[in-house]
Amino acid sequence: MTRTMTRRGTVSAQIVSSTRTVRLRLARLDQDQADLDRARDLLHQGRMLMDSDPRGAFELIHRAALRGAGVLVSRANRERRRALPLNVWTALERLGGEDAERAEELGPLVHERARLDRDASAMPDPALLSGHLEGTAAHLEAVARRLLEDLPTHPGELVEAG
Repeated sequence: MTRTMTRRGTVSAQIVSSTRTVRLRLARLDQDQADLDRARDLLHQGRMLMDSDPRGAFELIHRAALRGAGVLVSRANRERRRALPLNVWTALERLGGEDAERAEELGPLVHERARLDRDASAMPDPALLSGHLEGTAAHLEAVARRLLEDLPTHPGELVEAG
């Protein structure tokens, strides 16, 4: 009888542990999706300001880019022993591949933002502004695809992967 109770207790503990794992994975996915949605909102706001307030548009688009990159860095940090650097562009470089390419593309945009911060009367370069909008929109779509690709195709995979 003790053996049966132990076995039931073990099975019960495994179910509770699996349930917690599933909840944690879903909570993280929800957070990633919320951050991505916020980035998309910022991008939309920036797009709406491009003609009337290019300076404000640049800032909003840049914040959207930061938030989108932050989703990837947060996800990577969950799987690492040592956290990535706090600077999101440096962290993207360390992730390598397409993430490092994205970080490299943003170099001129980071410099443009710094220039705008130094001079309150300066306006962003129109080519950089439109390029930032296009690049950030494409990157946010790529982040969304990556979030979807990481979703299990069957609910049972949530438990197995955790």
